[in-house]
Amino acid sequence: MTRGDILLPLLLAVVAPGFGVRVFETVESFRIPSPLSIQIVLIAVAGILAQWTAWKLRVPAIIFLLFFGFILGPVAGLVQPDHLMGDLLKPAIAAAVAIILFEGSLQLHFKELRETRRAVRDVILLGAPVGWLFISLAAHYIAGLEWAVAVTLGGILIVTGPTVIMPMLRQSRLNPRVGAILKWEGIVNDPVGVIFAILSYEFFVAAKDGGVDTVFFVGHALTLASVSGLSFLLAHVVKRIFERGHMPEYLKTPFLISLVLTLFFGCNFILEESGLIAVTILGLTLTNIHTASLDDIKRFKETITIMLVSSVFILLTADMDPSVLLDLSGRSLLFIVVLLFVIRPVTFFICSLGTQITRAETILAGLIAPRGVVCAAMAGVIGPLLTEAGFEDGAKILPIAFAVVAISVVLHSLMITPLARRLKLTSEEVNGVIIAGAYPWSIQLAETLKNRNVPVMLVDNNWMSLGKARLANLAVYYGELLSEETEFALEFNKYDTLIAATPNPAYNALLCEKFGYEYGTERVFRLSPDDSDVSVRRKISTSVRGRPFVSRETTLHTIWSAYEDGWRFRTTRVGKSEKGGDLIVPEETENRLLVGVISKSGVVTFYSRDSGTRPTFREDQIVLFFEKETKDRDTKDPEKLPLP
Repeated sequence: MTRGDILLPLLLAVVAPGFGVRVFETVESFRIPSPLSIQIVLIAVAGILAQWTAWKLRVPAIIFLLFFGFILGPVAGLVQPDHLMGDLLKPAIAAAVAIILFEGSLQLHFKELRETRRAVRDVILLGAPVGWLFISLAAHYIAGLEWAVAVTLGGILIVTGPTVIMPMLRQSRLNPRVGAILKWEGIVNDPVGVIFAILSYEFFVAAKDGGVDTVFFVGHALTLASVSGLSFLLAHVVKRIFERGHMPEYLKTPFLISLVLTLFFGCNFILEESGLIAVTILGLTLTNIHTASLDDIKRFKETITIMLVSSVFILLTADMDPSVLLDLSGRSLLFIVVLLFVIRPVTFFICSLGTQITRAETILAGLIAPRGVVCAAMAGVIGPLLTEAGFEDGAKILPIAFAVVAISVVLHSLMITPLARRLKLTSEEVNGVIIAGAYPWSIQLAETLKNRNVPVMLVDNNWMSLGKARLANLAVYYGELLSEETEFALEFNKYDTLIAATPNPAYNALLCEKFGYEYGTERVFRLSPDDSDVSVRRKISTSVRGRPFVSRETTLHTIWSAYEDGWRFRTTRVGKSEKGGDLIVPEETENRLLVGVISKSGVVTFYSRDSGTRPTFREDQIVLFFEKETKDRDTKDPEKLPLP
């Protein structure tokens, strides 16, 4: 297939939709499927490329996943999910969604609801049924769907899943309250919306056959209660197994994944799609009863989830038939507009009444409700079922739902960050430094950075040590940096660098290991007590203890001694000489050591002499030094400059 074979039908599809679709279908019939191994490689490479591009450009990855899926599937035909997976496609996507939803529910801590408890409760308990009602009415009166299809579609479209919400929250850095609301809504509404849709389908099919009575409602209620109770009990059984040592560490994650899949498909066998509720309750319970080893499990499952989200979105988009979207009527398009810009804001406004949610938060949350994998997958399942049951409008569910997914994902991904900034609901300070350990020298370092507009937080579990920092009007936190309480009390998204400088080397290593995962190993540094007498074999592994601050020879003892001897942190700006235009950078001497540089945008980068790299200086950068305040400063070889 040549490039013209792809671009010509695509152009015709835009200019003359009907004719373009026929040409597209003709070209499609001559495509030769790529080998299965090539398709798998393309999906993996495209997924990682989309995630990396999104990270580099600081936008949600879903946009690029949809783009790559569309290019690889409908446009180029290089990835054909039906040929690749056949009958396994839908079960595989369902299993991936179950794992994604379980991983998301592990992040739902009741403690973070202190300020948002009522708001989250109203959004979940009130928002779902109110949204279902409004969407169903709009689907019937605006889109023109018959009641059975409209009500079922209403259940599908209240779903705002974690597959799209979580990447958006990760990139946009919203404030904790509105972020918690969107996160809880996305994860909890996933199974709730699916159950609404399934119950609607079964109700209308049973009503058509004349079989709806009290037993129908009681039976389904008991089934859902049983599924919820089973998941709750299983979580406590898992906690008991882990705590009593009945499961080795290396088997805990595989055990949980196997349990999630078993619970998901087992509950689906009892009641269609009830497995989503089961895995959500399982994860929610496990994380809130403080199950052992969950931190390591969360990290592994987060990695798996990134791969699953990438693969699922590419597969769903690659499996899309462009002609389906082109068949949307004007009434259907008007319904989508009303859904995104009228129904959602009105629904959230109703939910926010009587709560502490501000007007800005109401506007943001009311305009951000992207639909994801679950919505598209459920539309592909329930639409044909309704058609088979005799409801002709069931064929319209898939194109409407997929259009909502595509439009909402792209639109909300692009608008969430600028909208949050305009409403002042995002943290503009993302270049801060956390210093664990309050000493005279670390307080002076914090003051120096603050004077250059770099956010700094001093953390110590000794109240007296923080006294001078408080007097200097520095941001301080009194408590344990690794505690769960601190995780919810501090806005860690303001910071991207850590200096671990406590007297305990093992604790410093734990800090570097934890925050290295969040900030990157190149942005975590440690300063430990003088350990020159410890042999290399007995030292903590370099893979977890972070980079040395300034140099390997720099310890708490040496830097404190230097501070008492008159050494101070200072900054200077890089400029150009008047003659040759060369950059003027103060040289390192016996009494002056380079510590780091601060870019024009205010991002501080600390320099570790043992990293093997030298900083690159640019005009108007700020250079951070640690130097001795003396008049005589003889220049010497900078590679031989240990602290005194």
